[in-house]
Amino acid sequence: MSQPDDQQKPPQPPQSDLAEELRELGHQIEQTIRSALESDRARQLQNDVASGMREIGAQLQNAMKAIQENPQVKELLQRGEQAVSQAQQSKVAHDFQETLARGVAMLNEQLAGFVSRIRTSAEAPPPPPPDESAATGETTRLDPDEK
Repeated sequence: MSQPDDQQKPPQPPQSDLAEELRELGHQIEQTIRSALESDRARQLQNDVASGMREIGAQLQNAMKAIQENPQVKELLQRGEQAVSQAQQSKVAHDFQETLARGVAMLNEQLAGFVSRIRTSAEAPPPPPPDESAATGETTRLDPDEK
């Protein structure tokens, strides 16, 4: 008597059960998130947030218009523009900019050299182990008074 083929299958290893359960868990999480996003409550929250953001935007625009129309702010902006213009035209600002550029260039060169040394040492083969049979020469005392 022979048994049908489907009864002779070896039992599946526990890993396939775990993999199947993890796939099912992922599927359930996906369905839960989709349901939550599609729910009426989620739509209402999205509408509330969008409405709040529009209101904030409108208030910010009104505040910016009020600030731009304020004569004191206009005067302050003009003074600021004049100060920036004068600073850009001054010799001190130009010298400072050149010095800063040279300093940054030197820093870049130093960093490039450092990176190059790191890459070279990382690619170099490790030094051979010290030869244990090697001996040093006779020790010479530096202080002649002590013996």
